[in-house]
Amino acid sequence: MIFKGNIELKQDDFKNEKELQKYFENNLEQILGFKFICTEFTVGNFRVDSLAFDTESKSFKIIEYKNVKNHSLVDQGYTYLKLLLERKADFVLRYNTITKTSLTINDVDWSQSRIIFVSPIFTPYQLNATDFKNIPVDLVKVTRYENDIVDIDFIKKTSNVKIEEFSIENEQKEVNKEIKVYTEEDHLSKVSESTQKLYELIKSKILELDDIDIDVKKVYIAFKGRRNIADIEFNQNKLKVYINMKRGTLDDPLNITQNITNIGHWGNGDYRIEVSSEDDIDNVMPLIKQSLKVNKK
Repeated sequence: MIFKGNIELKQDDFKNEKELQKYFENNLEQILGFKFICTEFTVGNFRVDSLAFDTESKSFKIIEYKNVKNHSLVDQGYTYLKLLLERKADFVLRYNTITKTSLTINDVDWSQSRIIFVSPIFTPYQLNATDFKNIPVDLVKVTRYENDIVDIDFIKKTSNVKIEEFSIENEQKEVNKEIKVYTEEDHLSKVSESTQKLYELIKSKILELDDIDIDVKKVYIAFKGRRNIADIEFNQNKLKVYINMKRGTLDDPLNITQNITNIGHWGNGDYRIEVSSEDDIDNVMPLIKQSLKVNKK
């Protein structure tokens, strides 16, 4: 149920998978932030509904659409990811053909490959089967209402259990050797206890600001609205906070940011601040709020 003002909007479902696919492909960058590469990409005996590329993590994303209940998401997901890993050259060639660029296999971070299932409904079975903290399968629920209003819900994983703790097929084991789903614990385990506490403090302050998602990347953790608001990179005794705003657009009265426009870096934006104390967090929060205004949902 969704309301616009005091009026309840009626659900107006997508007619079929093709209509759902067309809507998603036409709005892919706004919804997921990925570059749309092509539709109905055939590799061997398989056909990928939508192929996308995440320029932030330099990885391919396979998107499949389900407008009916389907009980084999995990099996299908691993099958397609195994295909991606076995036919890397085919995916890179298609990317280069469409974009007129010269990407190489070594330019891609295959460890951050993902398959994303998009559907108006997921069964409890599907939700439970994909609720492992390290499974490379993501679910996106899309509900359309009258007046072309679309609600998009990114299904978050809630379990702390790893899929390896259960009996899995050899195909899944092969994929998991190369593809990794990064967690907050992966970053926190490498830093001091004081840095862990700093992260938890700044994390709680950021999440209090608005409806903000956490997206754990290989080398940093992103806090996202419509786009990244701030990215946090971990060092042993400090945090590096990247503010996702272009040079010249951030009001920094304390002059605490470093201009990284021409410096190689991992996070998004042209500003970076090092945080090593709680006082630093108090100073950086007004800057994060400015980025939130620009990048909020």
